[in-house]
Amino acid sequence: MPEEKAPFFFDTVSISNFALADCLDLIARRYGKRTLLTSEVMDEIEEGLVQGYTELRRVDRLVQEGRFRTTALSLEERRLYMAMLQNLGSGEASAIACAKHRDGLVVTDDRAARSSCQEHAVRFTGTIGILKACCAASMTTPEEADDLLATMVKRGFYSPVRRISEIL
Repeated sequence: MPEEKAPFFFDTVSISNFALADCLDLIARRYGKRTLLTSEVMDEIEEGLVQGYTELRRVDRLVQEGRFRTTALSLEERRLYMAMLQNLGSGEASAIACAKHRDGLVVTDDRAARSSCQEHAVRFTGTIGILKACCAASMTTPEEADDLLATMVKRGFYSPVRRISEIL
């Protein structure tokens, strides 16, 4: 399935980076209903809300508006998910299991999750890749992407790069 049509399964940290930088609309415009969040990711989002990350309400709002979709694991996906829980969190494991069985792409910044994607032949990208793609599609300028990344870093995202404009 070409990337243009593939579902994008975001893990909790990746979707949270965009929520905490107040730029979820960028994801909604770029990927629309191809943005999928598993039930496990939504549970982790709710845990974040309980811990005081009120910006995460935006994720739920986009789901309620139908701009993002949620999904539950099938029985076959659940088998892979259960096996991956030994090394991954539930959000990452569920995103990978769904992407594997639905020919999707995982959005994660987690090193162990990326290794698991490689092991299971699942395509993946991360926060930096999404910001680069938005620049390439002229949805944001490199300078705006730099500002978004800086906000994400201030909110706790560990980024391997400091400026998107330097890697375009």
